[in-house]
Amino acid sequence: MSKLLLLFLCALMLLLEPVAAVAAPREAATTEVAASPGSRIGHRPNYKKYRGNSRHRPKKLGVFRRYFLYRKAKKKRAARHTPSVKVGRPVRTSK
Repeated sequence: MSKLLLLFLCALMLLLEPVAAVAAPREAATTEVAASPGSRIGHRPNYKKYRGNSRHRPKKLGVFRRYFLYRKAKKKRAARHTPSVKVGRPVRTSK
């Protein structure tokens, strides 16, 4: 029964007119606001700006990122100067 129902649905889909699936012309799709020249002021293309050769100068980091890296380097310098193994004072014993 399900195969018969499936065949019936396929036949129905073939008989339907494909006009509803065809896209409308471009003029009908645009509105007055979208068609106005003032709406293109903030237009941003979906491609990246050409930056010349791939060997471009890297962009300067932001203030927060630079501060974080400065603190990280400072912490690393401080960790290198202090020994990681801590021992107590030597104790003299009498023999």
